[in-house]
Amino acid sequence: MPAVSIDINMFWQIINFFILVFIFNKYFKAPLMKLMDTRKEKIAAEFSEAQKNNEDAALKNKEAQKILKDAKDEATKIVQLAEKKADERKEIIISEATVQRDKMLKSAELEIQKMKHAAKKELEVEMNQLAVTLAEKIIKENLNSDLEAALADKFIDEVGGVK
Repeated sequence: MPAVSIDINMFWQIINFFILVFIFNKYFKAPLMKLMDTRKEKIAAEFSEAQKNNEDAALKNKEAQKILKDAKDEATKIVQLAEKKADERKEIIISEATVQRDKMLKSAELEIQKMKHAAKKELEVEMNQLAVTLAEKIIKENLNSDLEAALADKFIDEVGGVK
């Protein structure tokens, strides 16, 4: 027996195979290739759209980061400006308070001087009255005569009248 024997069944199987390949190539290859190409194009389009969306997302992320950084910078500037204004306002308030304190101290000093002066004058008047009264008593006790008393009254009236 030969190593490879070709009998009639095998011959018909080979012919059937080639007929199937021919029919497949003639009727099914083009539609299947068209379907495969359509799918390939769709996948390629979706892939390129995904890449484009990915690039857009990256760009928008960078823009968002830039906007966020700008907002933080602006917030920092606003805070620094507010601190500067607060410091300036504090200095103004302190200087106004110092000026008002100085005015109040000067006013108090003037009032004290006025009160001292008034007290001094009042004390002077009282001392003059006491001196006149004391002198009058002493002179009246020491003087016995009417003439001397009249002279003393005249003297007292003159001294008492000179204030």
